[in-house]
Amino acid sequence: MQELSLRLVWLVVVLTGWTLPISAQELPLRIAMSGSFAPFSTTDGEGRLTGFDADIARALASRMGREPVLIQVDWNGIQAGLQSGKYDLICGSMAITQARLEQMNFSLPYYVSGAQMFASSGVAPKRLGVTESSTYARFISEHPEMFRDVKVTPFGSEAEILTALSADKVDGFVSDRIVGGYYLSRSGVSNIASYGELLYVESCGIAARRGETELIQQVNGALLDMVQTGEYETIYQRWVGESADLKLLFEQWGAYARELPKASESESLVVSESVPNGSSLGPILSGAALTVQLSVLTAGVSLFTGLLLGLATVSGRPLVRSLAAVYVGLIRGTPLLVQLFLSYFVVATAINRWLGYEAMGAFASALLALVVNTTAYNGETLRGGILGVCKGQWDAAFSLGMKRSRVLMRIVLPQAFRSCLPSLGNNLVVLVKDTSLVGAITLIELTYTARNIVFQTGQAFLPFMIAGAFYLVIITTLSLAVRYGEKRLATP
Repeated sequence: MQELSLRLVWLVVVLTGWTLPISAQELPLRIAMSGSFAPFSTTDGEGRLTGFDADIARALASRMGREPVLIQVDWNGIQAGLQSGKYDLICGSMAITQARLEQMNFSLPYYVSGAQMFASSGVAPKRLGVTESSTYARFISEHPEMFRDVKVTPFGSEAEILTALSADKVDGFVSDRIVGGYYLSRSGVSNIASYGELLYVESCGIAARRGETELIQQVNGALLDMVQTGEYETIYQRWVGESADLKLLFEQWGAYARELPKASESESLVVSESVPNGSSLGPILSGAALTVQLSVLTAGVSLFTGLLLGLATVSGRPLVRSLAAVYVGLIRGTPLLVQLFLSYFVVATAINRWLGYEAMGAFASALLALVVNTTAYNGETLRGGILGVCKGQWDAAFSLGMKRSRVLMRIVLPQAFRSCLPSLGNNLVVLVKDTSLVGAITLIELTYTARNIVFQTGQAFLPFMIAGAFYLVIITTLSLAVRYGEKRLATP
């Protein structure tokens, strides 16, 4: 049966013009993958890309007579890099979807898996985690009837989902059947297993730019040769731990054959970057609204807390000054992303477990981390402004019998705030752009939304350009407000 299937596939190959290259190419074949999607692509102790995707990429390049050059690229920008010519192919477990087929050429599927729900044995999950921008995340959003009364939370990776499982933020997740099982086997989480049947079958292909018809034909021919010689099976067993279902793979080859680029297709075809439709602009507007909300709330709170910190740094009490200096050094010396993770996975988890219910969610965690971070910078800015006030004014006020607190409130702080306003405005601009990091703890802000649209549609540039335009409008508006404040506070 398998031999008959191979013969049928070979007939399709001949009829559609897929052939191996006649002679070796001099140029290396640049192939991209994320390097953070075990067991498909990861890095070893020497930083060398390894995994199922890496082995498949090297084997394909060898059969195509090209030297393989594997490039590790963050998943967020992997499609943009392909469209801009940074590399020739993406062999990164990218699911073949209709939207992506409109933007890129795909090979035949090189492996088939599917979306699997994982949960406690026999118990339907009520809080479901899913990796952001994945095809299974999109499936959940398009089939709400299957997930009634289920709270779905997006995460950056399966590793983050398992951390959330351990922190009791979710009680189940949806992932690729192979990937989810791989991470569970290494996580130490013992009460979670696959739940129910596959939600759907998913086929992953190797992507090239539109118009690269001959390159895709060569990939298909090399892939077929790998299956015939048994090398594909060897690689599959090495990384997946089971035999490949070649019957299912051949079925998917037949299903996707009509989508493959034909030899007569124009090689000069370029990517169409149309303006996002209403269904895309809606999420972008929602993401922009969240960005503005976080920025305004953080700016208001951190201005007050920064003032308190600035006063503490110039306090007459050595202990207070020392504590303030430690706070500033600690916060400015650690990345905001780390602070976001600590706020969400540590502080919020501890508070929720202590109270017995989820009182502190992702939004509150992000707000806390942003306030803590911005307070340190505002505090240092105001400290500089306070110290910049002429010491003679302090002495003159003291000679009139004014107390230190009254001198600060009536004489020093008004001058300090006026001189610090441009720097405080700069801190506000940085804050707006820093909100792009809150997507790491499941909040769908502006940058996160743009990434989702890129992954779902294959449009590599336009969504980010639109998001950038929104940031420009937000920051320009806030900057004009700060400039207006400067003029109002300017000395006549």
